[in-house]
Order: sequence, then C-alpha cells, then structure tokens
Amino acid sequence: MQLFWHGMSSIRIEAKFAEKESTLLTDPYSNETGLRFPRTLAPDLLVLSHQDRSRFAVDAVENKPFIISDPGEYEVKGLFVHGIQDPTAESEKNRQLIFRFDIEGISMAYLGQLNRALTAFEVEGLGDVDILILPVGGGETLDPKKASDVISAVEPRLIVPISYDLPGLKTKLATVDQFCKQLGGAPREDMQKLKIAKKDLPTEDMKIVVLERA
Repeated sequence: MQLFWHGMSSIRIEAKFAEKESTLLTDPYSNETGLRFPRTLAPDLLVLSHQDRSRFAVDAVENKPFIISDPGEYEVKGLFVHGIQDPTAESEKNRQLIFRFDIEGISMAYLGQLNRALTAFEVEGLGDVDILILPVGGGETLDPKKASDVISAVEPRLIVPISYDLPGLKTKLATVDQFCKQLGGAPREDMQKLKIAKKDLPTEDMKIVVLERA
C-alpha cells in the first residue's frame, strides 16, 4: 500500500488485491485555497469527510468514481470503508464524518474535517487503529493541542498529519513542526510517500510520518 498527501485534507491511497490495483482519494479541494489541486487523478473511490459535497471539488477528478459522503459500510474493489457519524455530536443537517479504512490488512482512521474531541461512539466505531490520519493545523479543524488529545484517545501505531500550513495557502494554519513539538518525544520521519505493509508497522513507540505534498 502507498499513501500520498496532496495538501489540505486530501490523501490518495493506492492498494493492490490479487494483482488488481485500487485507488482511494479523499477531499479534493478548489484552487481558491491558494494551492493547486492535481487534475490527473482518477480514483476508484472518492471519500468526502463532510455530507455537504459542495465543500469539495468533486469535478477535479478525471473519471467518475464511487463517492462516499454518508455514514455506513462500503466495499469498492477491495477497499473497505466505514463512515462513522455520531447522531448526537452535532445538530446541523449536513455534518462531518470520520472514517475507518481497512486496506491490505491495515486499519486506518481518517479524520479529515474533525474540529473537536472524538465522542465515545466514534472511538468505539474506529476500533483498533494502525494508522491515524488527522488534521493538525487549526482553523476549521483540529489544532495541535486538540489533535494530541485525539491521538491519546485512539492510540495508533503510526500518525500521518494533514491540513497544516503550506506555502501559498491563503488560510493561516499551524505548522507541522508545531504539531510535532506538541507530541514531545514521538519519533518523526519525513518522506515523499508512505509505502507500508502490515509487517512494517511500529511494534513499540508511536511514530509520526510527515509527507511531502504530492
């Protein structure tokens, strides 16, 4: 499995099942953010972390993928997705979601638009998590302190921060360095992409993987 970060809360996961490849993409964004979203992506599955699809540049992808923007359990080309939404967490009609992905034997939590602590309902829905992908820059999502609290609730083996400050971004966010400082002594590795199998997951200390924007 390979994981890429495109900026903001957009990630791309490429996986292989029985020699067939599948691609999952999350939260495509418009160029109005100050960042240019790549226009060459053709995912099989598009996952949106808010029920209001107008928040995302859905037409930015080249093909017509299966789109998930509601809670429930889904399976698309070997990619297993569980959309979780606590009905008591918010009152607005169109609400944010969090997700659990099960891909190549690895469990992943994706918290693309989260801006608060997880509820007990959400923590239970996520279950045991190998890789936690969460916003850390503040603004409309988790800031470094709140992100740290969420990590303590989930207890993942690997952390991939998203939605933090980048050159050109119009909204001022906290930096990834500020987030890593908040976590204290957690080991950090910077890389272009995360290529990982179940056997490669950390067995002891929790680790931070900081991805370059693809």
